[in-house]
Amino acid sequence: MRLHGYWRSNATYRVRVALLLKGIEFEEVEHDLLEGHQFAPDFLEVNPNAAVPALEVGGQVLTQSFAILDYLDTLPGGPRLIPENPLDRAEALALAMGTIADAHPLIVPRIRKYLATELGADEAQVKAWARHWLIEGQKAYEARLERRPPAPYTFGDTPGLADIAIASHVVAGTAFEVTTEGFPHLKALTDRLLAVPEFAEAHPFRRREVVGGNKSI
Repeated sequence: MRLHGYWRSNATYRVRVALLLKGIEFEEVEHDLLEGHQFAPDFLEVNPNAAVPALEVGGQVLTQSFAILDYLDTLPGGPRLIPENPLDRAEALALAMGTIADAHPLIVPRIRKYLATELGADEAQVKAWARHWLIEGQKAYEARLERRPPAPYTFGDTPGLADIAIASHVVAGTAFEVTTEGFPHLKALTDRLLAVPEFAEAHPFRRREVVGGNKSI
């Protein structure tokens, strides 16, 4: 498989973690979103939405991290990412969508660029915007984790979709100086997750070392 991504992309991080958890070999191709490489004609042939991640599988291209994770969960090997129990499945999807559908889409580069170029927001205002939505997401996660304490992960002994999404939310906060302090349940879970080898190997900081990206996330 070939994964089109960007080292600091949190959506790509989610897919990278899942591929590693499932034990799937893949090649990763970098596209610098801040430099606008996603708008290059050759990449638009891969994904007309001009976004990463995009996963090439057997001559087809899968896009959107949530859809890719769902596909990967159908493959043999590795842990199940989405619980089979219908109620647990619904809860796992809801936890994942808290960042994939709610918070993360509001802070991606194209949104931050629009705020700056079209609405005249300065750097501090753009950062404040991103911090607001990340912290709102953390509040929601803390409340949900308090009701459903991880044991040790959200649905038992192995990390899955919900854990991947929650970890990606916290990793996204790094760029905007958002920490998990004050959110004890979220902090405990993500500290455990980021110590898991697959989560650590997939981390943007690790990927940055591989590709030699800019030192600021």
